[in-house]
Amino acid sequence: MNGSPYASVFDVVVVGRAAVGLATALALARTGLRVAMVGPEAQTAPDGADWDNRIFALSPASRRLLDDLGAWQAMHAERIAPVHDMRIWPRAADALSPPRALHFSAWRAQVDALAWIVENRNLTRALAQACRFAGFATFPATLSELDVAGQSGAARLALSDGRGLRARLVVGADGANSRVRELAGIQASLSDYPQRAVVANFDTAKPHRDCAYQWFGEHGILALLPLPAGSQGGGASGGSSGRCSIVWSAPHALADELLALEPQALADRVEAVAGSVLGAMTPIGLAAAWPLRLGRVESLIAPRVALVGDAAHVLHPLAGQGMNLGFGDVQALADTMRGREPVRDPGERMLLRRYERSRAEPVMAMRLATDGLQKLFDPASALLQGPFGAPLATLRGLGWQAVASSGFLKRLLISQAIR
Repeated sequence: MNGSPYASVFDVVVVGRAAVGLATALALARTGLRVAMVGPEAQTAPDGADWDNRIFALSPASRRLLDDLGAWQAMHAERIAPVHDMRIWPRAADALSPPRALHFSAWRAQVDALAWIVENRNLTRALAQACRFAGFATFPATLSELDVAGQSGAARLALSDGRGLRARLVVGADGANSRVRELAGIQASLSDYPQRAVVANFDTAKPHRDCAYQWFGEHGILALLPLPAGSQGGGASGGSSGRCSIVWSAPHALADELLALEPQALADRVEAVAGSVLGAMTPIGLAAAWPLRLGRVESLIAPRVALVGDAAHVLHPLAGQGMNLGFGDVQALADTMRGREPVRDPGERMLLRRYERSRAEPVMAMRLATDGLQKLFDPASALLQGPFGAPLATLRGLGWQAVASSGFLKRLLISQAIR
């Protein structure tokens, strides 16, 4: 491997410095392991931007992890919005025959909140600050080569700046196109959904009252997520009562149409699909978009390698669980390392198998749920275009009404979502 000296030796090298990678480094360091980080600093919204287009709905379990890592307290609290209620409809708002909404309540679930809406910039900077305080060795280069087959008891990493590292465990937290996964020989498949996520932020005439909204339908899937309104002096429009962020999973042709609209025209379009649930909407900044994909891997582990976050799984964002699933990986890997015998090699395959087994069920369950819902509500999906499309649509409607009417089923769904 190009004669690199490989002088630096660590228990763990985490490749990837976005939120999941930063959390992984912090969590593993707390188990007593010597940790280093590799990769360029994560890109976030520029300082001049009013609101970050990339936001996450963090679950109670994710908040507990961030609390334990000292990152939650380091975030700007005035830029975090709790979600106390969630209302979901099976089609766009229709004043003539409004469908029954699924209503999920934090009060009924006896939790502080169903989720907390956090900007990527706020989250990543708090985690990066905690990592700086922890004093990790950080190498801002990219990973060029990885050798896990040596007999030295450690993996060898060659970096793009010519330096070499050794680690008993390498954690791939480097995203959907993971270089660690590729070099470790872990097979993966990425398939595109026939949609893109259009994201934008708006001031609203009506307060959101800490409620998130979502509509399925011919338009794709539109979600309105609450943002805190108090930190910016009432909003750019001067008369707003609230703020929200949208994630609109739109078919490609519609996504192109939405992105071509002037900001206020997009705001009017969102308001129409949402039935003016938050009143008139005024844009904050420009819209952005990214492709939606489903990613599967044959294994979460390889010799001296473990995958976390998008390197391990990529989901449709309709349930907003991608980041939470990644933080679940972080917690499970840290628990595995914390429970090992003091002298046990952290890169031992049997130990890593514990981690992989612990994640098999939650990853599969979330993938089946999000992929199944996307196909069931996408009018262009093969499920609804086939010979059983009409019966499936009927069953879908009956199932929706059954869940909407059942307190038990809603409590069961909430209990799975907030774990």
